[in-house]
Amino acid sequence: MRVWSPTCCVNAMAQRSFRIVTFNAGLAVGVLPYASERMPHVAAAVAALDADVVCLQEVWLESHWDVVRAAAEGRFPYAYRAAPSHPVEHAACRREELAPLVACAKAHCAGLASDELAACVIRHCGSAAAQLSPSCLNCVASHPVGTIDEILAPCTAEQEGSAGATPRDVAEPHVRGSSYGYGPPGLVAYGGSYGTGILSRTPLTAPDVLVFDATLNARSALYARLDGTSVGDLHLFATHLSPGIREEQSRQIEMLLAWMEEKVPRGAPVVLTGDLNTGPSIGSVHGHLEDLYARLEAAGFDNPYTKQKDVPCTFCHGSLWSGRHGRSGWLLDHVLLRDVGGRSVAARVLDEPLTLDARGRRVVTSYSDHCGVLATLER
Repeated sequence: MRVWSPTCCVNAMAQRSFRIVTFNAGLAVGVLPYASERMPHVAAAVAALDADVVCLQEVWLESHWDVVRAAAEGRFPYAYRAAPSHPVEHAACRREELAPLVACAKAHCAGLASDELAACVIRHCGSAAAQLSPSCLNCVASHPVGTIDEILAPCTAEQEGSAGATPRDVAEPHVRGSSYGYGPPGLVAYGGSYGTGILSRTPLTAPDVLVFDATLNARSALYARLDGTSVGDLHLFATHLSPGIREEQSRQIEMLLAWMEEKVPRGAPVVLTGDLNTGPSIGSVHGHLEDLYARLEAAGFDNPYTKQKDVPCTFCHGSLWSGRHGRSGWLLDHVLLRDVGGRSVAARVLDEPLTLDARGRRVVTSYSDHCGVLATLER
């Protein structure tokens, strides 16, 4: 005979909630400060999240993804991440081709490694990098971790004894080399990594990837079906759209919405997550490409995060330099819902200061230049 108790019913109600996090980790080595130093802290914070699914962006390096994945595996045993779009061709460089870049790096960036070295090279040696062949340039930029010699070693390792070898330029059908001033022409960053991944407590059924046309960084959308969750079956999409380039992002949204129509039966519950690089203007939060965000609303998506009384930014002014995210900035990170039903609420997470050691200096920063968003679905 089962005995009714208030505790029993509270537990039953609690089991009918489902928690989804989106987080742009900002692990962009050479672009954002302290990426390598922040990475293990990000991994530990993600592993500790009280969530059922975590959708990550800007975990660009495969070695960083491996650390995050290993740290989170106990809580999130299921994961999906698409293979890089632009496989690195090792031994892609001739030593004489690299000589101007090496000379510049050693003149301006002596004693630096990883993040600081990459940032220094970008700042001082762009003209030398621009002279490299596309295959060589993309090898150099694929894993900018270590000293200049350690970074370049895989790109020249097999050149010993093969004088006169000519590197092969690999055409990439989905990622255009930089033409917007973000880097040397022909550059496809981080070996074509999409930077995205899904971690889950429950199996990810029928995972798939949609590849977008993009500039400099590879961009895609991930899909997986979550069957039999506490709030029913869900169709999950996770993405990171291009920043700032209206035409490119517009096309990506068009492709994404069309793909959803192919993947999801009409009326089935859909969750769209990620750094969409678009959002509304609410209170102290500035709008960004609001007309593109409005297309997602017109497609039936609702944003529980914007239902708060005082909506805080998720991409806030100066957070990596101050450790404070504040309230003013842009709302770019979203967990959007369509036909999900029930009640949903959302809040900002991973927005606390982070103290770390950077080359012997105590630094107060944050996990990322973005905050996470946690959405709770209830039935």
